[in-house]
Amino acid sequence: MIRSMNKFEKAQTVLNEIDAEGWLIVCVEDSDINSRFMIGVTSHARHYIYIGADGKHKVIAVEMEAPMIARSLKDKGVNADVVSYNSMLELTTLLIPLVNKPRIALNFGNEILSPEGTAFADQIRVGDFFSMKTLAPQTEFISAAPIIERLRSVKSSEELKDLRNVCKATLELLEKFPDWVKVGMTEKEVKAKLEYEYMKVGRPSFPAIVATGAHSADPHHNTSSKKIEPGVLLVDTGLQIDEMCSDITWTFWVRDKPVQEFITAYDALFESKEIAHNFFTDGTPNNLPAKKCRKYLADKGYDHEKLFFHGYGHSLGFEAHDIGGRINWNMPDNIKLKENMVYTSEPGLYWTDKWGIRLEDDVIIGKDKCEKVTYNSKDPMII
Repeated sequence: MIRSMNKFEKAQTVLNEIDAEGWLIVCVEDSDINSRFMIGVTSHARHYIYIGADGKHKVIAVEMEAPMIARSLKDKGVNADVVSYNSMLELTTLLIPLVNKPRIALNFGNEILSPEGTAFADQIRVGDFFSMKTLAPQTEFISAAPIIERLRSVKSSEELKDLRNVCKATLELLEKFPDWVKVGMTEKEVKAKLEYEYMKVGRPSFPAIVATGAHSADPHHNTSSKKIEPGVLLVDTGLQIDEMCSDITWTFWVRDKPVQEFITAYDALFESKEIAHNFFTDGTPNNLPAKKCRKYLADKGYDHEKLFFHGYGHSLGFEAHDIGGRINWNMPDNIKLKENMVYTSEPGLYWTDKWGIRLEDDVIIGKDKCEKVTYNSKDPMII
């Protein structure tokens, strides 16, 4: 049986392709998500992860965290030297030979504002960047964006297994949601209860959005102390277990029968999403699912430019907003979906100061057909 490459080995392959001697991840107080992605545990104190193109990998950490990191890497089959430091002078001495090489990749984004932007790589702090330039004035420091993109944009079979598992667990919790949400609870109380359930099996992948009434018209509503009231209740939430996150939005109707205006809009949004899913396929431009969704909404009489004012979907993975071009109707044609990428599918319609609806699923891009790993109810769910 052929052993699959671990993350350090995959990064090593990319380093050789881009002609760089190493990739250095600098992390302090959780400043770089790629630290946890690579070593498998959260190291809070200042530490450095060096992946060498020659296979000589090294992690420099404080004494109280080094054993934890070493155990995690051993469990993952990574052969790396884990050393500890006790002073900044000792740390500097350990770093100098690592970075004094022709080309070293650091986690900065060199193309922040382009459609194919590399903001996802922009993790290193300015002070840390300049400290590296001081330690190694002759070194050419390059962006690690190509490495990060290769490691995280297209998911492995193990990551897809984790995705299916976390989505199943999230749905099981959401399906119980109508049993305990009551009129008069605050948005914050609902959020706390939901995330308490998440902490039993994993962790929230992002702070939940709980939006009652007019708050549901704000896509990024900050969950507040407002009490749940009859009418629209929008819940945007996600869970992380192991390597992958879920991100699901369900829009409920609280008490009595929904008004016809809500039912009609909900139905149109549900159908537009189902149509868009036909285009979540390998090689399809990222803009096409969004264009198909918006055309359907326009045909139904909705002014989508006014009522649907955010992108259609984003990459999903180790982070809720992961690596990969967004799905949006104005994305360039050359940005295309790839098999085994994972995306959210989340069209919405919003009437400011009234209410909004968003229906969000998680989808695996397929060769000829996508795999939808979550669901929204075809008919509005009533609490």
